[in-house]
Amino acid sequence: MYTIKTLRQHYVLLRRSCVDNMTTGASIYPDEMDKGATSNHMGIGRMLIMWRRSVYKVVYQELIVFLLLFGILSVVYRSVLNDVQKKYFEQSKVFFQSYIDHLSVPFLLGFYVTTVAGRWWQQYLTIPWPDRLMLAIQIYITGDQELIRELRQGLVRRSLLMLVLLLRSISPAVRRRYPTLKSLVLDGVMTRKEKQSFESIVPVVNLFWVPATWFATALQDAVSDGMLTNEYGTKLIMEEFLEFRANCGALWSYNWVSIPMIYTQVCTLSTYSYFIACLVARQYTGPSHQSLQDIDIVLPIGTVMELVCYVGLLKVAEQIKNPFGDSDEDFDLNFLITRHLRTVHLGLDDLDVNCPPLTDASSGQAASNEAGDSLQLMPGQLLQNERHASELIKY
Repeated sequence: MYTIKTLRQHYVLLRRSCVDNMTTGASIYPDEMDKGATSNHMGIGRMLIMWRRSVYKVVYQELIVFLLLFGILSVVYRSVLNDVQKKYFEQSKVFFQSYIDHLSVPFLLGFYVTTVAGRWWQQYLTIPWPDRLMLAIQIYITGDQELIRELRQGLVRRSLLMLVLLLRSISPAVRRRYPTLKSLVLDGVMTRKEKQSFESIVPVVNLFWVPATWFATALQDAVSDGMLTNEYGTKLIMEEFLEFRANCGALWSYNWVSIPMIYTQVCTLSTYSYFIACLVARQYTGPSHQSLQDIDIVLPIGTVMELVCYVGLLKVAEQIKNPFGDSDEDFDLNFLITRHLRTVHLGLDDLDVNCPPLTDASSGQAASNEAGDSLQLMPGQLLQNERHASELIKY
């Protein structure tokens, strides 16, 4: 006889098994999971000691230079200067301390990082995905004939070709994957005739939009040949494609129009001048009326923490200002291209042909029982019906 405690234990084991299968299965990409974003203490500790994508990686050079210069000035003040020179040094310390007090670095960095981070996330949301366009094409262009299959695949492929041509012009990583148009042909993104037609155009501006005209022509031919007879379907497919094209244009605009250089210069000069002033202002020059300066701390721990935080914020803003490069936090555009190519192949070929039925016609009662059993796996439902839960566990 299963008790409530036993049922809860079995439920935990079932749920843990499902989670393990999801996280270790071939369908889950390991790089999709943020291993540092965990709520337990071990996950937080692992996150703090990670080197890749960490604050230590971006600020260690500045930190080493700061500590070396700070140590040299400290040794010079303590061992080299005479009493008169030390007096001038102490007066310089007061001057630099007043400069630090009037410079609001957190205020400047806060606005700068907020602007850059908002732009960074908006750029990711602008990256077009072909799923909606693929589904619209799949709904309104139906049939198993070879010409219709080629039409569906060609329309989605040309939309992806436009995206890949755009990403080649703004991302060095995608450019290394597709260094020439021939590489696009070898990967099946572009045909040989499309390559010849594309190369015949005089490159006055960025020509990523050329496949859009090929898409419109192919769609118009499909309407003329009777392969697409639904007027609303034609309108919907074109609207989805125009939204796809608009996102591509927005990505090109983001790469073309950057954050004003003067904004970056102000924040950079303010941050580095702050820590240059700290080289003198944070030196120990003997006891004073301020209690915090009565202790001779050789290593300025507070200043080091400020440097890690402020310079780290500045470096983060510099890295995510252009998220299409090769930094650790940049978008993995090659992964997205591979995902889109595989999704189109699955959606238009394999999944469309091998679509399972909504119900099992041969054993409708068994299918109903299985559906009812799957509902019992929802959290908390095992405890609501002890008899059914015991039967489910036996099954």
